[in-house]
Amino acid sequence: MTSIDPSLTPDSPSESPSWYWDENTPGQGERPGYLPEKFKSVADAARSYSELEKRVGSAPNEYSLEKGQSWIEPDYGPFQDMLSLAKSKHVPQEVMDSMLDSVGKYLDEFKIDGTEERAKLGEKAEERLGLLDNWIKSNFTPETHNALSDNLKTAEAILALEEVRNKMLGSSTFIPNSNHEAGTNVPSLQDVQAEMNQNLSKYKTDPIYRRELQGKMEAASKGSNYQDKAAY
Repeated sequence: MTSIDPSLTPDSPSESPSWYWDENTPGQGERPGYLPEKFKSVADAARSYSELEKRVGSAPNEYSLEKGQSWIEPDYGPFQDMLSLAKSKHVPQEVMDSMLDSVGKYLDEFKIDGTEERAKLGEKAEERLGLLDNWIKSNFTPETHNALSDNLKTAEAILALEEVRNKMLGSSTFIPNSNHEAGTNVPSLQDVQAEMNQNLSKYKTDPIYRRELQGKMEAASKGSNYQDKAAY
């Protein structure tokens, strides 16, 4: 009698497929390497990826920098590195826009309104600035002129430099020989001579005091070496 293979009989149960294309379409052959074991079908894996993308977001092929165009230097190396990192982490354009906008607003807090600062100086602001500029050009190197001019952006800075100029032109500055003298005005020559007469013994015996008094006398008797020019 010929034997019959049980697997060929109609009632023989078939082996369940190891993977599916979708819920109704079984796959053939071995499970593909791109389909993780936790997914029954390719369709399940696709749905999972789609849901993850919605939660995490996806990076564009190239980020738009429109939200930061007022302050960004696109070719700056570290900034390009940041964009590359953001893309590798799938940072979406929406997040990039929010970051660029926030940084822009932060930088705006430190912007100086030149018109507003000049208004603080009154109607003769331009005349005062011209006077300062000519004074700097006449007495300092081009490098110092550029450094000072670049920092005259606020009314406070302008007023401070005007005070320095006035002190120099009035010969009322003093280079102290010790810390306790810092910040004092230059005494007159008569004041220095009177002090020396009152402390003649100390002047003769104390070399430190003698140097201090000599410094005061030199400052009091020395005229200003600074030139001044009126603004054209």
